[in-house]
Amino acid sequence: MGIAFDQSLILKVEHAKTNTEVLTTMCNHLCDKGIVKDTYCQAILDREASFPTGLNTHGINVAIPHADVCHVNTASLCVAVLDPAIDFHAMDEPEDAVAVSLVIMLVLTEPHGHLEMLQKIVGLIQNQEDVKKIITAEDKGAIEGVIRRYLLEA
Repeated sequence: MGIAFDQSLILKVEHAKTNTEVLTTMCNHLCDKGIVKDTYCQAILDREASFPTGLNTHGINVAIPHADVCHVNTASLCVAVLDPAIDFHAMDEPEDAVAVSLVIMLVLTEPHGHLEMLQKIVGLIQNQEDVKKIITAEDKGAIEGVIRRYLLEA
């Protein structure tokens, strides 16, 4: 499964007010690059409303949004570091809010690719030191290195 990822797919989102604003920023970036179809943004927002993606890690919380593969042109990942953290609804308790600092958007073209990638993301999340490296990194190269090690080279 070839997945595109480089520093141009790492965003630092500052001063966002809502998770919708964060997701829209990420989707528009992907759309501008031709990675997703113009239907992708609405698909992400609709899916987030029905199936929230916030994960309470009891540390640095993460959201893992994705949409159906039919909205994707090129398999990739898009990562956003949020400052300040933004509330997402929890995956396991949708009525609860989770303050998220890292969003890993799965932009995949294979229907069964999400499960494999989610397993790799769990490996990253379990190492909160490396999650902290991502959200405190000054340069995108450091973020890219951690993401590649866990999600693309594992």
